[in-house]
Amino acid sequence: MRDRLSGGLIVGALALVLALAAPHSASAQDKKDSATVPNAAETGEPPVPRTEAATKPDSPLPPPATSYDWTGGYVGGHVGWGWGRADTSFTPLPNATLFIDLRPTTLRPEPSGFNGGAQGGYNWQTGHFVVGAEADLSWSRMSGTARVTPIIMNNGSAFPGAGFLITRQATKWFGTLRPRAGFAFDKVLVYGTGGLAYGNVEYSANADFRPGTATPILFFQYPVAFSKTKTGWTAGGGVEVGINQHWSWKAEYLYYDLRKESITANPVPVNPPFQVAYGWQTKAHTFNVGVNFRF
Repeated sequence: MRDRLSGGLIVGALALVLALAAPHSASAQDKKDSATVPNAAETGEPPVPRTEAATKPDSPLPPPATSYDWTGGYVGGHVGWGWGRADTSFTPLPNATLFIDLRPTTLRPEPSGFNGGAQGGYNWQTGHFVVGAEADLSWSRMSGTARVTPIIMNNGSAFPGAGFLITRQATKWFGTLRPRAGFAFDKVLVYGTGGLAYGNVEYSANADFRPGTATPILFFQYPVAFSKTKTGWTAGGGVEVGINQHWSWKAEYLYYDLRKESITANPVPVNPPFQVAYGWQTKAHTFNVGVNFRF
């Protein structure tokens, strides 16, 4: 009887201990879990809402730096205005002392006129940078003439008569072949350029020593007239603006130098050893506006 009572007391005591220990263990585990995951009150930050974007596996890539693509070939046309330098030297030969009727002189024609033509090229774009190459060809009406009278002799006095010096230069056509490099602000391209220039130029000049009155005395002329296709260099820059992905308009300035041209003229009628040497500059500025079609 005593043994049964003792066993019952032991079982009851064990059950009471387990009942008290179970809630204590759960509370300890909850504290442990809450310690490892801080809540908004502990961090001082508001809770992060769950958004639809967070459920997507990938976000879209950012847009490119420029949406207008300058890469590709193009052709177009242009019109503009040109103005130049055609300084012409008159040098008496064999020397000024012997050729007393002519002092070394320089006349300054200023050729100017319209021009127009076509161009074509190709661009490559990487980021904002654009490089390319362009060729163009222009028909030209640039021309200029300079004339002076009377002729000044080597001693500083005027030649007695109606003599005169005259020079003319006219550009018939010119073209360029050049690389371009620039920076694109989306649809606006600002660029610099330079390279080969070439063109066909007409030259003429005369030193005309005619008397002032009709007399049987002979007078002498030193006429020349010729044309020549010349080469040189060009440099400049411009801006091009995209209208849409196929069309753009541009404004461009170019300076070119086709180098000096010279020739020596014999007198008419023949009068050795006298000659006149002519030398021309062939320089010009051009400003054009045009359109391009992109493939």
